[in-house]
Amino acid sequence: MPVIKALEARSHELVDEALGLLDHRLNPPYKQVDRDVLRRRLHQTMSTVTTALTERTPLPVIDYAREVARRCFNAGFLLEEVQTHFNALEETVWKFMVKEVDAAHLPENLAMVASVIGTIKDELGRSYVELAAHHRAPAINTHKLFDGTQSVPRHPMSAKAAH
Repeated sequence: MPVIKALEARSHELVDEALGLLDHRLNPPYKQVDRDVLRRRLHQTMSTVTTALTERTPLPVIDYAREVARRCFNAGFLLEEVQTHFNALEETVWKFMVKEVDAAHLPENLAMVASVIGTIKDELGRSYVELAAHHRAPAINTHKLFDGTQSVPRHPMSAKAAH
């Protein structure tokens, strides 16, 4: 399919553009990740997207999203930080397609790419939720939260009973 070949041919440019977007969008600690590492990750994402498009199956991106979720969750990155990576690449791909793809085939091609990248982001979110559900986080002591700062009886109904 011509759009897949075009994405593969321009993948380095698209990755560089996405990397430029990330320079302005990343938050710590993700900002501390080496630029070459980010570039490699963006290339891997792009390669996985084009593989899924070529093979006409979402399986490569589903597996990839699960792997990314596991790696990033265990490294302490927030979901929204990782999503920023995919959003930047998606934005550059869309801009490229609007400029370069034949208008007669644009809706179909945008739908294909959106479906594949959407699958990555959806599976990433699902995987993060699953990992968080199995992660043992310290419990929050809500008794102190509800005690408040005023001298109100612990059980307001008991004050009425005392009168």
